[in-house]
Amino acid sequence: MTTLGFRYGIRQNTGVPRPIRANDLEQAVAGWLSALAWSDWTVTSPSKDMNGTASVPFMSIARLQPAGMPDGDFRELNIMASDGKPFYRELIDDEHGTNIYDEAIDRLWQTVQLLEAATVAARSRTVLIDIVDGAIAFDGGTRKPFPSLCLDRIPRLPDSLSSFRRHRRPVQPADLMLFETSSFTVDEDWFTMMLHGAASLEEAWRRACRPPQDGRR
Repeated sequence: MTTLGFRYGIRQNTGVPRPIRANDLEQAVAGWLSALAWSDWTVTSPSKDMNGTASVPFMSIARLQPAGMPDGDFRELNIMASDGKPFYRELIDDEHGTNIYDEAIDRLWQTVQLLEAATVAARSRTVLIDIVDGAIAFDGGTRKPFPSLCLDRIPRLPDSLSSFRRHRRPVQPADLMLFETSSFTVDEDWFTMMLHGAASLEEAWRRACRPPQDGRR
């Protein structure tokens, strides 16, 4: 899948034209997701003007951009090159042997997986993380695989959510549903839930990072 889809509806009679508020809302979502997924990711530069082995931040060569019918409720986020052209799917990072486009998509969807884990953690009494095996369990249930990228993002998630909350406030009131699922209906209650879940994940992550105790005093 090459896009992240989300639905949103704009409440009327707020004194701000719908197209302006919709654009601001989309930019807030795009900026939040791309920063959480890509902000610390570097790749081999695809520019012919640079040394082929030079590493550059991925966000300096690509960005998320809203796409779809301007007046429709359903909109998508596409990966675009920084010059506004479609990002080339065949672009290869020779240094790491990966397709940069595919890796960018994977990082986005692992970010969504992390957000989904936060919704579960918000409803759970206990969260257990195994960093060595890359697994997570809720309320003593079955351990499930949890990608390393998700684990690495846990410490950043609370601040990321708070930042998204601040950037969204100027376009309130607005109804926003991410990823076409009701559990991602974004409002103040959603932020409260997600911040609680993110705090639970962070606490479990910090416990998992502590050196094992050998029983000696």
